[in-house]
This record gives sequence, structure tokens and C-alpha cells, in this order.
Amino acid sequence: MNFQEGPFAGGLETFFLTPSITLRSGVPAGLPTSQYWRERLKLHARALLHRRVTGQWLRVLNAHPLFCDLVRDSPKLLYKIYRPYMSNVLCAEARLRVLAIHYGFVFSRGLGPMIVAAARAGVPLGSVEGKTGTMYELQLRAVSTMEREGELVLQLCESGTPVFSLAFTFAEEAGAAIVCIGCIQGPKGGDGLESIRTATRELHGVRPKHLLVTLVRQLGYAFGCGRVRLVGNANRVVHGAIRRGKVLADYDQMWNELGAERRADGDYGLACEPVQEPDMEQIQSKKRSEARKRHAVVVELADALVASLVFPVRA
Repeated sequence: MNFQEGPFAGGLETFFLTPSITLRSGVPAGLPTSQYWRERLKLHARALLHRRVTGQWLRVLNAHPLFCDLVRDSPKLLYKIYRPYMSNVLCAEARLRVLAIHYGFVFSRGLGPMIVAAARAGVPLGSVEGKTGTMYELQLRAVSTMEREGELVLQLCESGTPVFSLAFTFAEEAGAAIVCIGCIQGPKGGDGLESIRTATRELHGVRPKHLLVTLVRQLGYAFGCGRVRLVGNANRVVHGAIRRGKVLADYDQMWNELGAERRADGDYGLACEPVQEPDMEQIQSKKRSEARKRHAVVVELADALVASLVFPVRA
């Protein structure tokens, strides 16, 4: 695997390799003795089953010094090539390639320190005021939040509590940069639905889940990505929980609502694009004021997101 080629060249293998990260790094030293050795044995068994991919993964993890911080804070990062990740259509080698390309992408654009910070706590990216004065904030989290669905998580929060979260990863298809969305979900608990309804009212009718997809499409466009890959129901890594009735969200329906195209592998695709202005001619005159306010909310958050993640890197 040559990380010097493709649109993400320069993000990895730009430092001397040092074997500071090994399989042992995937098991926290503070575990009780029996649990520590049990986890060590499980990890080594998986490594033996995937010996070649494991060697390449360790090479990636030792190709940039910031991986030391990420693995120390989130040891489960080592496990990601062994478990279903982002979409069930990915084999171990494909998972390795996605992860290597993603980190090459973010490191080459100077986002490494922010990713390390986001792996420890939410990083504020911007905020917007609701119609009654309630503030809603965009936060970025990384690595361990929704760890099986993506490397980065964009959250819409109210008073620090997530209203909706979207997991995404930068990747590559046919030599072109893309963004992959592996999960989008609201808060757990009995008050979750009410917090979503409240946010929708506060944001002049902007639905939080659609807002986050729109923002990621804008972010991908700003980074030069052409498409967004959206995981379909059949390919979700929690497919077993879906069969048992523990996960009820219908992703296929959501992607169809957004006009996405179904792919041959069961996932969906959308173009990355900037935030689109509403066609006022198609909106009743009495509803145009709210439409303008909805658009202003989306634009304000999109501008803040791009300013936080894209423009400083280009400066």
C-alpha cells in the first residue's frame, strides 16, 4: 500500500517510522490483570488471523507522531481493522485503506491537533441562536465517539447535550476524494424526541438530521470531495441489532428523502455541494420569511464549519 499516491499524498509516511505503537498499545495497562491478559490474547488472535493487514496497519500507526496521542487516549483505534466498520461491504483490507486514507487526508491538511483534541472532548466549531434565544452549537468529536461508524462525529448540541450526531470519514473511490457517512442518530432516552422537536422549532423548521447532512456535503465540497457515500440499511454495522428490533432508524428512507441515488452495493450516493438557496418562487409568500430564516441558520453554521476546518489550513 503506497500512501504517497492519490489525492491524500503527504499525510502519512512523511516522518521516520518508529515502532512506538505495537499490538500491546491496544490494551490499556490499567485494566485488572485477568481482563488485561484476556484482551491481549483476543487482540493477538485477531492479529494472527489478519497477519498481513495487521503489519500494514501498524506501519500506518507509526507513520505520524500524532497517532501516539490518539492511541494512548483511544486504544480501541487498533481494533478498527478487525471489526465491521462504517459499512458491512468493507473487508479488513478495505477498512485499512479507508482508515489510512482518512488520516492521510486530515493530517496533510493540518487538522491533526484538532483531531487529537476532539478525541478527548467536543471541539466547538460554531453556534447559532434559536428563535427564543437558545444557543445551538456545532461540536466535533473523533475516534471513539460512534467508533464503528466513522472517525469524525459532527454534533449539534444544546447546552452541551447532543441533539443529533453524524459520523463521517474521508475516503477515496476511483482515485477521487469522497466523504462517507456511517451513522446519523438522535439522543437516547425518553426526552430525545422532544429535544429534536424543540430544536426544529428553534431553528425555524430546520430538521437537525437534514442539517447535519447538508453541512457535511458543504464541508466535502470545500475540501474538494465530489461525492458523499451514505450507508444503507442492509450495510449498517449494527445490522444485527436492527434485526432484533433494537435499532429502528430507516436510513434508506432518509437518503431517498434527500434525493440520494442507490448504489449497486446497497449504499447511497449524493453530490458534495455548497448550501443551496431556496427557490422563493416555489414558496408561498406568507412562508418566505421563515424560509429565509431557515436558510440563514444553515448558512451561518456552514460558514462556521468551513472556517474552522478548511480556511485556517489554507491560510
